[in-house]
Amino acid sequence: MGQRSRCLSVFRRVGSIWKNRAKIAIEEPGVARCRQVTDNGMASVSQLNPYQCDQCGTANIVAAPVLYQQGTHTYSTRFYSGTTQSFSARAATPPRPKGYIWPLLVWGPTILILSVWTVVGISSIYEHPIATALRPSSVAVFLFLAAGSLLGMVFSLRRIARYNREVYPRLHWNWEHTYICKRCGRFRLIPS
Repeated sequence: MGQRSRCLSVFRRVGSIWKNRAKIAIEEPGVARCRQVTDNGMASVSQLNPYQCDQCGTANIVAAPVLYQQGTHTYSTRFYSGTTQSFSARAATPPRPKGYIWPLLVWGPTILILSVWTVVGISSIYEHPIATALRPSSVAVFLFLAAGSLLGMVFSLRRIARYNREVYPRLHWNWEHTYICKRCGRFRLIPS
């Protein structure tokens, strides 16, 4: 009798573990399908997890960072190296912060040329006030254009800094919490 009661107590403990359990099926590396199974004493009820597609109802969804990582491959040979991406990895590309080099390349030469012409004009007016080819009004135009270009570059750099500080972190957070259905291709944001 003692042996039988010990077996029944072990069975009861195992039975309480099996009342609420999850059935997980690994479909492929990085993709899992999960169903929560609850036992209410009468029958087992299976519920789909919240990670399922709204459009087609399948649970075959994958996180965008995982899809990007699985579809991006770097290779190197003796003479050449590079990166290849699948179409789905290209669709799941993470957002990038904006760089500061473009405003410097656009505005920098303009500011440099206008500043040089301003300095040349001012020096020619002081050295040869009567025989100069540049008039004071044209030198003033170069000066104002150089100052306007400098302000344009400052505003462009401020706009990029604001984007990188305020907009980019939110876009990256959304990308980290985006799931993509592998059956129909729908993107879904699941904040967790």
